[in-house]
Amino acid sequence: MPVVTVTAQSRTQEIQNVPIAVQTLAGSALKDVGVVNLADLDAFVPGLSVEPLQSTRPIIFLRGVGTLDYGIGTDSPVGIFTDSVYVGKTGGSLLNFNDVKRIEVLKGPQGTLFGRNAAAGVISIVTNDPVERIEASGLVRVGTRGAVHTELLYNTPLAEGLALRISAIDQRDNGWVRNTFDGKRMGDDGERGVRATVRWRRDDSDAILGWEHGVMRVSGPPVFSLTGGKIDFGGPATWVDPRKQPLASDAVPNAQSRTFDGLTLRVTTPLRHATLSSITAYRHFNTQNWQDNDGSVNPAAYIGIGNVESNSTWQQEFKLSGQTGALDWVGGVSAYRERATQTQHVDLTTLSLDTLIRHAAGSAPYATLTSLAQGIGRATGNAALQGLSLAGLPWRESIHDKGEYRAYAVYGDLLWHLDPVTNLTVGGRFTHDDKRFSWYNPPRIASELDARLAVMQQAQLFPTAVALKLLTPQQAASLQAVVARNVEFNNAVASTRPFPASRSWNNFSPRIVLDRHLTPDHMVYGSWSKGYLAGGFDSLGVNGYYDEELVTNTEIGIKGRVRALGLSYDASIFHYAYTNLQSLTLVPSNAGAGVPSYQVVNSDQRATGAELGAQWTLNRIWRLNGALAYLDQTYAHYVSPGGVRLDGQPAGAPRLSASAGASARWPLWNGTADFNVMLGYMGERRCNADTRAQGTCNPGGSVDTGAAREKVDVRLGWSAPSGNWGVGMVVTNFTNRQYVAISTLGSVVGSPYSYVTKPRTIALELRGRL
Repeated sequence: MPVVTVTAQSRTQEIQNVPIAVQTLAGSALKDVGVVNLADLDAFVPGLSVEPLQSTRPIIFLRGVGTLDYGIGTDSPVGIFTDSVYVGKTGGSLLNFNDVKRIEVLKGPQGTLFGRNAAAGVISIVTNDPVERIEASGLVRVGTRGAVHTELLYNTPLAEGLALRISAIDQRDNGWVRNTFDGKRMGDDGERGVRATVRWRRDDSDAILGWEHGVMRVSGPPVFSLTGGKIDFGGPATWVDPRKQPLASDAVPNAQSRTFDGLTLRVTTPLRHATLSSITAYRHFNTQNWQDNDGSVNPAAYIGIGNVESNSTWQQEFKLSGQTGALDWVGGVSAYRERATQTQHVDLTTLSLDTLIRHAAGSAPYATLTSLAQGIGRATGNAALQGLSLAGLPWRESIHDKGEYRAYAVYGDLLWHLDPVTNLTVGGRFTHDDKRFSWYNPPRIASELDARLAVMQQAQLFPTAVALKLLTPQQAASLQAVVARNVEFNNAVASTRPFPASRSWNNFSPRIVLDRHLTPDHMVYGSWSKGYLAGGFDSLGVNGYYDEELVTNTEIGIKGRVRALGLSYDASIFHYAYTNLQSLTLVPSNAGAGVPSYQVVNSDQRATGAELGAQWTLNRIWRLNGALAYLDQTYAHYVSPGGVRLDGQPAGAPRLSASAGASARWPLWNGTADFNVMLGYMGERRCNADTRAQGTCNPGGSVDTGAAREKVDVRLGWSAPSGNWGVGMVVTNFTNRQYVAISTLGSVVGSPYSYVTKPRTIALELRGRL
């Protein structure tokens, strides 16, 4: 039976001895079936949900806990770490896997050892370190829709105790859907990356210096109309299945990009009675995301949104670990600094502004002014006014955010061997967070409109309309104000200069774990832990902030193996109470301004769940694995922005999710054949009164959003007798299922839209190695 080791507790341990609900996936197995990043992974980890609706801003939930806020003012409660370095929730979180050894998914609060961004759990990505032997390998896959996937690896010793490892990956295809607006294909892949690592070992000291670089250039996310391309304010009852609609996207620009660089130094050295470890890391990325937000080419519904972000982080951690008699201990200090800028743009036209304002407030200012100008022009003989039109002119609003954050922590974790079969673990982390933020929403940019408004002013349009009693003085003043002021980002205190704010938080997050080996191969455990996520700021709402989030989790579990059967298993049940979970929610219309607005909302949630996993080495050929998760998650206290009280109603996470896999290797044609299949299932989302009314959750409806999902990835391959080369076929999304996720942002102009997942991909593979 293979032994799996993990570092979930900042110690190298066999997974069956770790009293945490943790699921591991081998990097080689993921590569075999074409899993290239976290977005492909979630189907095979019950309880994990990753929505890559935008390549630079994925939405990640674990055990039903996550955030919909994509601004730089907050973090996610699901911590993502690569080689123990925090990579954040945006630009660094969805990089393609490059030379990955394994992935550990730790469920439940992990704040004591991983920090403040682990209130819901942790996804820990562990890469391969250099070794002192020559290794060289390559892989090329060529598939449908022009897909080409390439991986290269070279590892070599440079001197005694010194080794170099370089790996590169490139993935691209032509896109899976054609845009009827311009004939270009969308939904494409276009990402490449390189990792170079040097390892120096002397005596018991170990130093690893690594650099990672990644570039992504793809089209904007394809979005599909829910109204057949028409302006329709009828709501979910009139929506049509977007999978049966053509893609029609007229946003300009319409693209996504990311450039990422990371530098990490990990040093481990023995002291007299302990081991000292140091991690120093720097990360920087630039991202852009421009996309259509109405899903149509109707100029009266035009909305385009752009997000431009730059982020730099520096991290330093020192850790001491050792054993003293019956005590196995870990302690450390860490410092974290982040500087981030974000500019969010909203592009509209005077036609779409008329649609929005007419629906919300009953007036169409630009159509009204066009009619007045042309009418007065004809009546007065003013040629400049006769031909004047304000229809279809571009309008852009922007909000510029800057954030500077510091976090400091001290932590300790003590494992006490009470007797040969019983362990007590006690740990805690004290964290101080300090955040500074600023907002700046300058006046809208509409140069063509301003030029035509100047013509109106020069022609004395408004005094003339009042004199002719076509407008009252109040109506004239109102029209002049509407066309001059911002619609979306309109806070006066941040319109002339950045508006600053700062806040700080302190927290202590403890954990207590008791585990006991019933036999050498079977262990039971119970744990109580608390988690914390620092507060933050609403990137779209000036002077809006989030309070800290707190979670308390109680869990009991059992792990073991039956050696005679080649079977290992784990099972747990848990209950958590999550306080002040924050999210950013779109309120389609604001009664005062008649325009959509984002608002910070908070809720208290609670959940009870159970998880079961098993791995079975059936014989020399077959290995099987499976996992099952049950979750009953509800709101303890929550009133939606629409005023609906949802206490006791489901928060949205499905009750059931599951995964299963099978792999086999057997002799064939003097070589070795291999087969691998991974199946993932996520049950229906549990809707509540608010999500049903919005249409964002409606399994069985005309759009079927929130329906149960399944994913099947398959590989069939053969390796030559020498083992130096092989061929294979990889099928991703074997059953060719496509699913829908709804965005209601376009509803403000009667044009809601949706995202649709990718169809099946079939690729042929050639591998080689020295």
